[in-house]
Amino acid sequence: MSENILLQGLIKGDAKAFEQLYKKEYNILFSKAMKILGDEFKAKDAINEVFLQLWERNTFCNVKVSPEAYLMVILHHKCINMATAETKVRARLKDFGIDLNNQWEEQPEVAQEQLNRLQLATAALSERQKDAIDKIYWQQLSYKEASEQMGVSVNSFNEHMKRAMQKYRRVFT
Repeated sequence: MSENILLQGLIKGDAKAFEQLYKKEYNILFSKAMKILGDEFKAKDAINEVFLQLWERNTFCNVKVSPEAYLMVILHHKCINMATAETKVRARLKDFGIDLNNQWEEQPEVAQEQLNRLQLATAALSERQKDAIDKIYWQQLSYKEASEQMGVSVNSFNEHMKRAMQKYRRVFT
């Protein structure tokens, strides 16, 4: 299938064109994701998230380059965002005095204890607080975006975050 025919099929939402693009580009995308993320499971997740996003949003009508180049750029940004999000989470954990990577190697019993404390603190959160933490630290949403998704005001959202962080601090101090 030529590039133009493939792109036209993608614009129309043709599942066969989409599947063909997936099969054709998967290995190249996997190599790219592995170079950035360095983890097989994260690389596969990134690729699947990109394809899911493209399927749901059907953004191919705006493509001015080849579908392959478009995919590569989107995957690159997704991988960078994932790596950045992980770095931010690790930095937040360090703020609480938790450095699980180094402690697993140097003091596995201390790392396990801190992981248990983190799990206990998370279990003590309300559903709204867990949702708020998830949206900020895992989904990397802004407070405004997260509050809109939760259907609350930004001030209410701030309160959920504040109370959640207080609970975490109590466990780690």
